Amino acid sequence: MEVARAQPGDALPGRRIRALQLDQVDLPGRRLDPAGSNRPLDDYTAEAITDYLAHRRRRWPNSTNPHLLVSRNTATTTTAVGTFWLDRLVNRLPVSLDRLRQDRILEEAAATGADPLHLAHVFALSAKASLRYTTAAAKSAAEQS
Repeated sequence: MEVARAQPGDALPGRRIRALQLDQVDLPGRRLDPAGSNRPLDDYTAEAITDYLAHRRRRWPNSTNPHLLVSRNTATTTTAVGTFWLDRLVNRLPVSLDRLRQDRILEEAAATGADPLHLAHVFALSAKASLRYTTAAAKSAAEQS
């Protein structure tokens, strides 16, 4: 199975997911533009966003909050949902958002030959963090050989 190549903005950290605004989502154009990274929107994420927006319109039809994700506490404000809210949203998953992001970065490192510059660019990592991921991917590859 071939791993899809990551795009800038792929595997967003929780803080960037919470900060996403409605004008950064282009469902017809299948694009997501967090922090100017303008990345393609995959089918799964597009469907999840479509379903969530329908829920949001039903639950808070008059909300003017510019953020994609809103809660009962933020629907009447312009603030983003909090960390606790996002954590509760995904608490039924067997892993955390951070772990999903880490796994995605490691997959990308393995698929691209553990290029630290590529990882730093695509996932907005520091040089030190991208080197940690490339080292881990190289060790994993060596163990599987």
